[in-house]
Amino acid sequence: MATIRKHFKKWQVLVRKKNVAVTKSFWKKSDASKWAYKTEAQIETGVFRKVDQVEKLIDINLEEVFNIYFDKYLKRNSRSLYKEKSMVRIMTSQLGGVYLNDLSSSRLAKFRDKMLEEGKSPSTVKKYLMFISRALNKVKAEHDIPITNNPVSQITLPQEPPPIDRVLTTEEWNRLLKVCASKPPYFMKEIVIVARETLCRRGELLRLKQKHINWLQATATISETKTLVPRTIGLSPLCLQILRSLPDTADGRFFPVKSIAAFDSCWKKVLRDADLKGVFTFHRLRHQGATDLAHENWSIAELSAQGGWRSLASLKRYTHIQATHLANKMKSRGN
Repeated sequence: MATIRKHFKKWQVLVRKKNVAVTKSFWKKSDASKWAYKTEAQIETGVFRKVDQVEKLIDINLEEVFNIYFDKYLKRNSRSLYKEKSMVRIMTSQLGGVYLNDLSSSRLAKFRDKMLEEGKSPSTVKKYLMFISRALNKVKAEHDIPITNNPVSQITLPQEPPPIDRVLTTEEWNRLLKVCASKPPYFMKEIVIVARETLCRRGELLRLKQKHINWLQATATISETKTLVPRTIGLSPLCLQILRSLPDTADGRFFPVKSIAAFDSCWKKVLRDADLKGVFTFHRLRHQGATDLAHENWSIAELSAQGGWRSLASLKRYTHIQATHLANKMKSRGN
């Protein structure tokens, strides 16, 4: 029970419950009683925050949290600084002015619904929310910010559609290459073939330079990777032929682009004209290549080394072994 007593001209309340002791003074006894009842309930349910903590939260908004998270943790450790900067910019424009004291699960639920109504995909909205969650968890843990509960964990995340699980047919592949040959940039057809041949990610190819190629050994060194672990991969005769055919550039890149956004814009037009929009992405070329090599009986170790996968679970998502191939493998057992 709370203790309420007259202290000089005010009513002083002392609440002791579950190892929490807090006091506050009021001019009216009725206000003191209301506050005591509310405080005891908050302590009982685990949502109570001391006055100094609340004041601290009032002084911090999400823009500051995002900036701290970016400056102290993402700049040094991020695999893609461009994406992280873009995420900070988007999140700041949407929620930067919200103070932590006002950040609640209901506010984030409204933000989620608003983004979905504006046409953002469920996967994109989920990335937004998980970015907020990571920023809050990191900053509160290491910067003494008294956030008792992460509100992101209290809302339902958007349900993502099932991943695209298919490879292109021969007819679709030929149609894709035909469209690529007629679309900018000038190397669109070449980068698509090289992506399938090497299993490289888009960013790895856009950073690939002459100095990374060992023409005698037919290898390429991929120095900047998603996993932050450099790898050296093999290059097929077709891949070597294509790379040799590309014109020299000022910085040595095989596939020079002004920006990833510019390349993405061109790629979307390719998919549209090839009638593959919604069923294929550039990243699926990596899946396509992995499936090719799996059908050629490459081992798990060989596929992992070429593609840079660090676990069998990751590799399994990138290989689409068709039933006909499995049937042929079974038939060979009788020969």
